[in-house]
Amino acid sequence: MTSTYQRLYRALSYVFKDENLLKLALTHRSVSGNHNNERLEFLGDSILGMIIAE
Repeated sequence: MTSTYQRLYRALSYVFKDENLLKLALTHRSVSGNHNNERLEFLGDSILGMIIAE
């Protein structure tokens, strides 16, 4: 666990197995060209929509 994310881990009471996935989730598209959270955002929105529709 790197010190960069220790406070977040403590606040969430969760430790991510893949820290790169966490970095991706926290990266806005204005900061990075291709490596950003848009695909994860789309996936999350789709899953929530499916759950709500059921």
